[in-house]
This record gives sequence, structure tokens and C-alpha cells, in this order.
Amino acid sequence: MHTTLQNSGPQRDYTVVFDPGEEVVQGLADFARQEELGPASFAAIGGFHGVEIGFYNIDTRGFDHIPFPYDQAEVLSLIGDISPGEDGPTVHGHVVLGCPDGAARGGHLLRGTIRPILIVTVEEMSHAVPSHH
Repeated sequence: MHTTLQNSGPQRDYTVVFDPGEEVVQGLADFARQEELGPASFAAIGGFHGVEIGFYNIDTRGFDHIPFPYDQAEVLSLIGDISPGEDGPTVHGHVVLGCPDGAARGGHLLRGTIRPILIVTVEEMSHAVPSHH
């Protein structure tokens, strides 16, 4: 992972570039911990191989896993937030994945291994975003 601080004002902005084989959810949490980020939002594009997505089940208060049958996926859109907490940062992302046949699938990003690259913009916010789950 390579990071560049784009704005060092009260709400910092970063560009984070993930390398092949890195995992994005844990990587963003580690980055937030290292930089001592406050609440932040992020957006990304790139590619995954080995991805897990889910749908939040309000009745069970957990994620139903959505099968993703392809080894490679294009990240058409990945948006979310990072919330600091006593146990460390929590990364909450929603993703739309492009499939080889042109179809798209989406859901909560549970895990994603980068291939070939993922470029993320992270913007620190002035206030926390309330959790909806």
C-alpha cells in the first residue's frame, strides 16, 4: 500500500493505492489506525480477485453472503466510511462489481483481495456518521 497526503488541513485527504494481493477492508482499517484518522469517507475503483460480498439481513442483524462466481472482478464503484472505535477503526463499504459477461453485482464489501490495483480516495470528515445497522 502506498499513501499520499493530498490535504493536511483540519479534514485530511489521502490517496491510497493498494498493490496486488493486499486485502482492502483490513488494509483500510490498518491505514486509519496508523494515521489516527477521525471519521472518514472513501471511494475507490480498480480490481479484485477473491471477493466476498453480502446483503444485510435486518432480521438476523448479520450479513447473508452473496455468491460471486468469478475469480476476477472490476470494481466499478466502492464507497463507504471509516469509523473510529474503542476496538479500532470499522470499515463499512458498499461495492458494485463488474463481471466478465458485462453483468454487475453489488452489496456490502466483506473482503476483497486486490488484482491488479485499487485506488482509494479517503476524506476525513468533521463529524461521525451514525451507523444504520
